Parts: sequence; structure tokens; C-alpha cells
Amino acid sequence: MHSLASRLCAGLVMLGAASTASAQQVAPPNIHFLIDTSGSMRELPQISDGDHATFFNITVNGCQNARLDAMQAGNGWNPAVAYPVPDTGTGWGSDWGFPNLFQDSKFYGYMYWGEQTNPAPQWNSAVEACQSQVDNWSTTGAAEYNRCQSCLTTKGYYKLPWADGRNTPPLENPDFIFWGRFLNFNPPKYVAVKSAIKHALANVQNARVGFSYFSNTAPYSVMGQRQQVACDQSLASPFAFDTARGSSINAINGLTFTTGTPLARSLLNVGYYFTSGNDVYQSYLGFGSNYSYPSAFKNDPLTMQSRSVCWGCQHNAVILISDGDPTNDTQTSAMANRLRTINGGPVYCPDSEPCGLGGQRDKGTDPTNYADDNANFYLDDVAKVLSTWDLQMSSPVVVGNFDTSGFQRLSIHTVGYGINSNLLKNTAAVGNGTYATAYTPAALKQALQAAVNNVQAQAASCVFLQ
Repeated sequence: MHSLASRLCAGLVMLGAASTASAQQVAPPNIHFLIDTSGSMRELPQISDGDHATFFNITVNGCQNARLDAMQAGNGWNPAVAYPVPDTGTGWGSDWGFPNLFQDSKFYGYMYWGEQTNPAPQWNSAVEACQSQVDNWSTTGAAEYNRCQSCLTTKGYYKLPWADGRNTPPLENPDFIFWGRFLNFNPPKYVAVKSAIKHALANVQNARVGFSYFSNTAPYSVMGQRQQVACDQSLASPFAFDTARGSSINAINGLTFTTGTPLARSLLNVGYYFTSGNDVYQSYLGFGSNYSYPSAFKNDPLTMQSRSVCWGCQHNAVILISDGDPTNDTQTSAMANRLRTINGGPVYCPDSEPCGLGGQRDKGTDPTNYADDNANFYLDDVAKVLSTWDLQMSSPVVVGNFDTSGFQRLSIHTVGYGINSNLLKNTAAVGNGTYATAYTPAALKQALQAAVNNVQAQAASCVFLQ
């Protein structure tokens, strides 16, 4: 051993040996955020499975909605309080917050906010909104007009009696009105997700961090940022990520939310990035031509300090944030069979906590024929592969100061936002990670921070002596 890095590669330094050294330093773990950028992130957290029609139907008497009312009661809604905007910025890069997301005194039509950081309000006051939408507001519609104003100024939302929701675009509807104050209290999911991830990025120390996100076209995810910073730089200082923190946060602000939910495909791409080379997926795991090997996710050579995995004992983790079940996520029968061969059989959610509903179950009706399984539900199969099999290998096993002996694999942590997902839960269980569900912006920040804390606690076993 001729350097700090090569001593790190040796693996664990037992605490009993600490008396021979002046100090110990934990090797920075790899944390990779996999971000759901699906169109459903534009919705309020209380929309279930993209079912806007039901959300409209359960809103009665102007402002009685069991989901919204439970959220308000559980989180202390007070119409007299001017709540701060949900994304005040981190101060890193150009992230100084979004003061018009949302405007406290303005009123917004349902889903007109899209994915914007400065959405235009539809009305300047409750009076203007109600006069605009309630027919004959000053005569035969006076009672409904009064209810509209009362709902908006007490509950923060109001739906006209005849308003119907749609489950296909266009989803915008001016007959369901929201006070900006209410939207600051209960923002659309995309606002909370970006804010929570930026909060995690702003606070993480002694870690290498990267992220990727969903796409509608092959390979169905985009590498937003490869792991930063370089191995030697991250080892030199626990604050090394400061040099990439601002640009990372700026990139999160630039995310758009228009995709499906290709969970398994995206996780496969992250796994590919954390392999030592094409041969791991192609030959060792036997994916062959069933995987596309996208260049954007190809790891750098193991001799480079920018490689995905730095040291043999480094802890490597994915934190997946999603709000729904998979769409546009099918695997070919050949790929599905290979995943199941590697795993020693299919990975199903427990019958007590099934994935999918009815005919959408992950498990088909014939236990001897996997062909009738749901081809969209392979996220947990992929997670088991990545958390079980060695992803870094070389001959000879030592490349520069990187010793690839032993197992370098991923732990898969999952967070469901606005959804209690059995698929995400089982993915974390078989992926040697943690699962959390969040329904508010504050809970989402806590869930992401808890996942980061877990990764760093696991990383504590990989240390070197100074």
C-alpha cells in the first residue's frame, strides 16, 4: 500500500487498529438520484393513479373533498396564514427561489400551472374568479356565487357543481379554482420534488452525487449528471462536492415533467453506469443484445478518476423518487427470462401486499407460465440483480489504485410521493435499501434526507487511516 487511496481499496479498517493511527476518514459513498419526471408530477398529491374524474366527482358542495380536507386537517391549514412559497431556493448556483410559485393573493384554474416556476394566475381575486365562473352570479346564481367566495376564502378551493374532470388531455379546467395560498400550502408534486431534491443536494457532505431522470424515448432515461466530484478530489475533502453543488441544483431547476414512468428501464441504465464495462451486462449477466448499452450511461475507464465507482469498499446507492406505477416499461420476453434466470426465479410482490390491481397484477394467473405476467412490473427484478451481483470486475483485479476484488453492487432506496406503492416497497426490500412514503413537501424532504443518512451510515464501514 503506497497511498491513502490504496489503503482505502484494501477494504475495512477495524476499529481495533485505530490506536495506530491519528484519525479515520469515511470514504465518500456514491449517491445517485433517479427522478420520476412523468406528467403526473404536475398533479396535486391527492390525485390517485391519474384519475382526475374521480377527484372531481368526490368534490361536492363546492369545497368538500375528503382527500383535501384530510390533508388540511392533518397539516394545520389556516386560511388566515400567508404561507411561504414552497421553493425558496437554496442559495447555490442561481437558485434563489421562485417567489411567484404561487402568488398568495391570486387564484388559479385546475392544472393551468403545468410545470411552470412562474405560472400565470387566472384571476386576481376571489370575487373576480367567482364572477367569471358562476353563471348569473348576481341573480339566479347568487347562492352559488356566495358559496364560491366562502369556499375560496376558508377552504382555499372551489369546484362548480357541473364541473367534470378528464383523465386525458387537456386536463386544465377553470371550473375548479384554487387560491394561491392553498397551493403554497399544498403544491403540485413537481414543485415539492424539485425543492426536496435540491434541499438534499444543498446539504449532503462527504459524498459523490449524480442523478438521472425519465425520458419518453430510448433509452428511456437521461443522464443528468454523472457522479461528482472525481474520486481523488472527493477523498481530499468532505466538502469537495461544493464545486459541483451549484450546477447540480441549477440542473434540477431545469427539469421538465412530461414523460411516462419507465421505472425498470431507467434503473437498468443506472446499473449499467455503475458497471466496470459492457462485458458485465453483456457477458457476465448475459443480457447480450437484449440491452442497448446507451453511450450516455457508459462508465469511464477504470483508470480515470471520473469513473463511477472509486474504491472496492465504497458504498454505492440509488435513491429513486416516483409518484406512480410503471408505464411504457415493458421488457422483452428474452430480457425478462434472463432477469429471472439470474435471480433464480421471478420477483413478485407478496400476495399480502400485491403490486398492481386486478388484471394489472405483476404476477399472472398461471404459476407455471411466466408469459402471462405483467411485462411492466420488472423494477424489483432489476433491483435484485443490481443489489446481488458484482458490477465491477477487471483482469487483473487491481487497476491503478482501484481494487475490484470483492463485490461492488448497488443498494436501491425508494420514495413514493403521493403514493404508497407496494412495487417501490418491494424494490427496496429486494434491493437492500429503504422505502418511505410521503404526502407533503416536508415529509418528502425528510424521506430523502433519511435515505441519504442511511447511505452515509452504511458507508461508515469503508474507512482509511490518516
